[in-house]
Amino acid sequence: MRKIQALMEQAVSEGVFPGGIVAWGNRKGLVEEVAVGRIRTTPPPPGPVVTPETLFDLASLTKPLVTGALLLLSASEGRLTLSDLVKWHLPESSGSWVGEATIRELLSHSSGLVAWAPLYERIDLSEDSEARKKKLLKEIIALPPAGPKGGKAVYSDFGFMLLGWILEKVWEKPLDLLYRERIAGPLGIDGADFLTPASPLEGMIRQGRLFAASTELDPVTGDPLTGIVHDEHCRVLGGVSGHAGLFGTAKAVWLLARPWVGGEFFPRAWLEVFRSRQEGLEWALGWDTPTKGSSSGRLMTPGASIGHLGYAGTSVWIDYGKDRIVVLLTNRVHPVRTNNRIREFRPILHDAVLETFEE
Repeated sequence: MRKIQALMEQAVSEGVFPGGIVAWGNRKGLVEEVAVGRIRTTPPPPGPVVTPETLFDLASLTKPLVTGALLLLSASEGRLTLSDLVKWHLPESSGSWVGEATIRELLSHSSGLVAWAPLYERIDLSEDSEARKKKLLKEIIALPPAGPKGGKAVYSDFGFMLLGWILEKVWEKPLDLLYRERIAGPLGIDGADFLTPASPLEGMIRQGRLFAASTELDPVTGDPLTGIVHDEHCRVLGGVSGHAGLFGTAKAVWLLARPWVGGEFFPRAWLEVFRSRQEGLEWALGWDTPTKGSSSGRLMTPGASIGHLGYAGTSVWIDYGKDRIVVLLTNRVHPVRTNNRIREFRPILHDAVLETFEE
């Protein structure tokens, strides 16, 4: 405990991130949380201190914890199959190479989609949310492939944007409502949500009853993005997407991660399918797996661990072989995204936390 506290405080003092919280536990419960630093450094300094109630922009943790989870439930209920083609659910993609990709390929980042492109710059913000979505879908479909379909994995946000829209078509509901009804509600989670007008967390932030850690400074106003999603593509979509948009506390992330260890929430057979590394890839379905030199550190159980990173400075790693969950939430992109020192910090911290389970 003292070692982990010291590591977190050192990270703040050395500018790895302004504030953060690390939490760890297992299926039975949350063992410990360590919060350090402040939610904001500028402007105006200093911001409130980070506490267990602080919300963080979870960024790409949205991919497995929301989109991956909903796809697992959808497949287990026969609403879709992993071999479904994109064009079957998004007819706008018919006739394009993107339309021939499968849901499995999107989940494992092997569809051939490029890693990233600033498509948000082509979206007219004066249009309504539905028009923006259609325009962004059109732009994704028009992207040239980064490689062959079903080939080497290229991590891409665009695949999970498509998956989010597929879920909305299959269920005939907005993604944020679907998350609340099928995941947050059944799991009793009130500390993680998309910050839309329908979210109670959004209202609590406006009322000053809850604080969100600030991310990058707005390029127009110079104010820190606080309670506003950092990812530009998600922002033009109104804060809800299959690849980003979820905000949450460390405890809420642990609650969302806990069913992936095992239990009654996910059908066991489907849980095994989604946790398994895909042939020839380092990815499971929606999840990364430990590799040499990865953020997971050295102590995750080989072949029985999954995890994911979030660009804003977040991560969750799950060792389901030994029933261990480690959550790290920071705002390392505040005040600028070019601070990448968290890359060296993550594996050191993960190893330190996992060592506590052995004591």
